[in-house]
Parts: sequence; C-alpha cells; structure tokens
Amino acid sequence: MSGLFLNFYQVDLSTKSIDLEYLNYADYESKEKFKELRDNNKDKYFHRSDDKIVYWNKNNASSDSLSQNRMSITDEDDPKVFSKIIEDSIITFLRSKPEYNIFKNKHASTWDIISKKDLLQGKIDGLVVNRIVHLSSYFFLKDETLIFGFTLSTSLKNSFTWTREDFIKNGIDVLGLKGDAQKIFSNKQSLKRFLESRGASSTYDTAIKQENSREKSFQVIDGFYNWIAKKKDEIILPSGIQINSIVKRYIPFENNLIKSEILPKPERYFYSNKTNTNGLKYYNDMVKNYKPYSLELYQNKRINFGIICPTEFQGETEAYLKRIEAKLKETFHFNDIGFTLITIASKGLEDYKKAVYDDNILKSDLIFVIVSKDHEKLDERNSPYHVCKAKLIGNGIPTQDIQVETIRQNTSDFTMTNICLNTYAKLGGTAWTIEKEEKIREELVVGIGSTTGDNGEHILGIAQVFHNDGRYIMGDCAPLSTFDNYATNLENHLFNTLKPIIDGIKKDETFRLIFHLYKSASEKYEITAINNLKNRLSGYNFEFALVHLGYGHNFRMYYNDGKYDTTQGTYVQLSKHSALLNFVAKSDLPLKIDLDKRSTFTSLFYIAKQVYWFSHLSHRSYMPSKRTVTIMYPSLMAKMTEELKKVDGWDYDRLKAVSEKLWFI
Repeated sequence: MSGLFLNFYQVDLSTKSIDLEYLNYADYESKEKFKELRDNNKDKYFHRSDDKIVYWNKNNASSDSLSQNRMSITDEDDPKVFSKIIEDSIITFLRSKPEYNIFKNKHASTWDIISKKDLLQGKIDGLVVNRIVHLSSYFFLKDETLIFGFTLSTSLKNSFTWTREDFIKNGIDVLGLKGDAQKIFSNKQSLKRFLESRGASSTYDTAIKQENSREKSFQVIDGFYNWIAKKKDEIILPSGIQINSIVKRYIPFENNLIKSEILPKPERYFYSNKTNTNGLKYYNDMVKNYKPYSLELYQNKRINFGIICPTEFQGETEAYLKRIEAKLKETFHFNDIGFTLITIASKGLEDYKKAVYDDNILKSDLIFVIVSKDHEKLDERNSPYHVCKAKLIGNGIPTQDIQVETIRQNTSDFTMTNICLNTYAKLGGTAWTIEKEEKIREELVVGIGSTTGDNGEHILGIAQVFHNDGRYIMGDCAPLSTFDNYATNLENHLFNTLKPIIDGIKKDETFRLIFHLYKSASEKYEITAINNLKNRLSGYNFEFALVHLGYGHNFRMYYNDGKYDTTQGTYVQLSKHSALLNFVAKSDLPLKIDLDKRSTFTSLFYIAKQVYWFSHLSHRSYMPSKRTVTIMYPSLMAKMTEELKKVDGWDYDRLKAVSEKLWFI
C-alpha cells in the first residue's frame, strides 16, 4: 500500500533569484503587437510580469538583446516566472525528441505530448489511438512555503485515418457526422458509428479499457516522470540555473504542508424530515421507505401522463409504461395515475406535430415522447423530441423522451429507477433535501454555468439555491446571457431575488452571497454586478465569495498507485485559495476549487463542504453527481434552451410556464 498520491512532481532549482531582461508591457499591450513580438523572436520565451515583459533565450543560446533593461527576480517576488521557466525548459527539451508531437492545449493550459505509437497496433483499419501525456507547471504557496514543480496526467487520442470518402466507400453513413470536406472528426457519435459498422467495437473496447484504467494511467505518468528525472541534466534553463532534483511525494507532504481530509456526507431528509434511521444502503430504497420529501403534493392527486408513440412501437411501449407506473407507485407513493396514449402513423415529424395539439393529451402533467435512435441524426428543427418539447413547454407541460431501443433492451431496474426519479423532478417533486446547517447569517448560493452556441459564443445560465436545504429556487426562471449582457442580467437577477429575502433582515445585519462559477471571476462581469448591487441595496451589508469550480486542470489523485478507489469526499487544500475535492471514487479526476482573492468571505473548507453537499442534490440520478448542481443545472438549462430556440415558433418567454419544474434535466 502506498497511500494517496497527487500527480505533482517537485522541482528543486539551484537558485532562488535570476537576472532577466525585460520590455515595457505598455509597448506591446495589443494582442497584435505581442504576437508580432513573439513571431519575430522565436528563439525567445516571453512572459508578462505586471507592467513588464520578461524574456529569456531558449536552450540558453546567445542571441541579440531586445532591451538594455535588466531586473533581478526572486522566486518570492514572482513565482510565476520561475514556474514558467521550468515548464518552457522541459518543453524545449521534449521538442528535441522525434518520437513525440507537442502542442499547447489552450483550453486546458497544458502541453500535450503525443506519442506517435498506435496503441491499437493496426488492428482496426481506418482508426488509430495515440497516448497523450499532459504537462503543466504549478507552484504551491502554503503557510509561507513555496514549492515548485509540474503535474502530469494522461489520456488517449482517437483519430480517423480514413477520409469522408473512405467512410462512404466502406458503407458507413456520414449523415450528421461532424467534420470538414475531407475529414470526419472522431467524436463520440462518429466513433460509435464507425466501430459498429466495422464490427470492431469489441476489439476497441478491450484495448481502451486496459489503456484507460487508473492503474495504467499511473504507470504511464510514473514512467514518464522517471525518464524526465533521469534526463534532468539535459534540460537547459536560462542564466545557468540547474535542476538539482525532480521528486515525487505521497500525501501528506513533510510537516503536513499538503495533507488530505475526508469531508462528511450530508444527511438526506425525506417526508416529515425523516432520515435514514434504519441504515438502508440504497438511496432509492430510502425514498421508498421514508417517502419523498414532497409526498403530500402528489400522494392523493391524480397524475395524468400523456404518451406520443408511433404505432410500430405501441406494444413494447405499453408494457414499459406499466413498469413505470409500478415503479412510481412503489417508490414515490402515487395512488392515482392515468395514461393518455396517442399513437401516430409514422416516425415522421409531421405526425408528432399533430399529436402535440391533441386536446386530450394537453391535459397531461407530463408527456413521454417515444422516439427512435435514428432521430439523433436530425437537427433540432427536424427532431421530433425537440419540436414536441418546445411546443409542449408553451402549454406548461414538461416532457421525457425515451428511445424505443432502450425500451426493447429490457431496461435494468437501475435505469428504470433513474427514469422515474427524472419524471418526479420534472413534475415539480422533491425526492429529498440535504442536511441543514443553521448559520448566523442568511446565505444564498448563486450558480452560473454555460453552454456554447453554434457560433462558438458562450451562453450563460443563472440559478440559485438557498443554503438551508439546497432546494432550487425555480419561481423565477434563470435568465440566459451572453457576455454582452451578463453583468446587467446578473445584477438584476440578484436584486430581484434578494428583495423578498432582505425584507426580513435588519439593516445592521450582514447576509452572504456565494457564487459557484464555471469560470474565473472578472472585474468586468461579476465584480461589476456585485458593486452595482451594493449601490442598489444601500443600507444593507453583505459579504461574498467568488468560487471557480472546474475540471479543466491537470491534477489527478491515485490511491495505492491507482489500484484502489480514492475515497469519495477526499479534500486536499493546495493553498489559502485553492483546493481539490474528489467526487467520484472510481475517477482519478478531482474538482478544483479556486476562491477569488477579491472575495470578502474566505472560508475555503466551509465552501468546499458546501460544494460537496450540493452534489448530493442531483435529481438525474440517486447517486451523487460529479458536478455540484449549482453549476450543472444552469449549464443544462442553457444547453437545452439554445437547442429549443432553433425550433420554429419558439421563444424564451415560453419557459415561464414551467419555471417551477426541472424541465431541463
């Protein structure tokens, strides 16, 4: 047993200060000027340090100076410079090795070191799989101690060697597959279709399962580290700096500088605030035995379900609906369920459109839309599910799509249980809440997530969760924003949400806002919104925390070198403002929590526990989510709304009809 390992490799340098030349940043402030500077001096690395741009020569080679300005920098003055020097020097060394292709991954802030070796060994004609090692420098500042080093992680890269024409020649349908005129992109959809058409799914899955295992991932990065450590003397740093050592450490670091803790799971509360006093193992059994939190809203109410189903799927669908009825009665204690089945002649869009205007089905509380896997290839404008969802939302009716292929697979009890949980949430039900922590101050959590529009523009969704038990506030449907109107929308949304709350707060009391953000906070958006809110709420005091929650980082956690699961809730604080939190025991990828330094509430452990507890609120599954719902819900809502906007005759105001329901999960 080797304990918990964080994929950080410490680098000890021969000096703590360095003399570097610099340019004034003001002379290269525009992107165009800075790009021109780099393009004209490819033998140099440039790094901005406040109002200066420091630079050094690659491989420590002599070349013309660009400035007579020199400055001495210590690691404490500007640790980012030292961290950047370590990263750039290692990358320069790796570029000299012909067995690798090296690219900068701008989205993940890592360097991708891609092996040219095909892990499939040519077993699948038209497809290759390459190993990638991701490298990124990092430094810790914990308890006034600086530690420099780099992180290593690994992944696999699928690439088609066949062109679009090759796909067609070999009988593979290219309809709906993304790519360009010649190339098919190897995304999830195209890869699945390619493998199924070639009869190669089993060969591929066997190879990938082994290569993607945590133990294999640990072995890859550990082997890469050992090779780098042996070659450290060949890594050339500027100004004669040398690497004394590159070492790995298991947690805890010496003097408990970096250590791990296990966060407690929240208690779940059911009807009449009952908890799991009988020690039941499974969450769905808890809901069944202790009854759902919102039992009284539905127990004695007739629930009408509508079904839109092509006639060719009618037989299997009817049997499936009886299973859904039984599960809803058993788990959620419904006593009166009715079904209105509308059969349509074909799988064509026009038949679905006619069905959504049937007077009988419009009396439903929720409508199941039975679709086919073939419909996945259609765009939103021609998709039966998206068109039905868009039309029915305008009538205040949420929908649940079910593929006939799922019905025919004799769905497992686990899948059926989750489908029924989704259905209950879309009806507006709350299956459980989480543990309440009474606080001195009133607190509101604001979650902000995003999706990407067709033109690459970020679309942001905003949602709120009260602190006391995590219930989602759906009375005011969260607004969508682009970055052009994001600050104004956020300010107005906060003001309108807070108005009824602050009526019960004395002016000399302080309340708290905690923002869960999918991105880093900025002066232009979140800070501007908060400052304007303060002006509008003059006379009231509030403190705030801006918390960036993300997986776009290079940290990984391994227990016993990847042989064992990492305990769910494992918390590792890296510095005063950043920490890692493991959500999924079988995953090596933790959530990174970054607390903005401009925050006025800075209790990082408390915030991390809050984030962890909110992950137990997802009503897409009984199991805790990999993402806290404060980020997941607004992201899902933004994504679904962007899709529905493409349906003819639909507009955003239609969402007001279902604002009290989780229609988007």
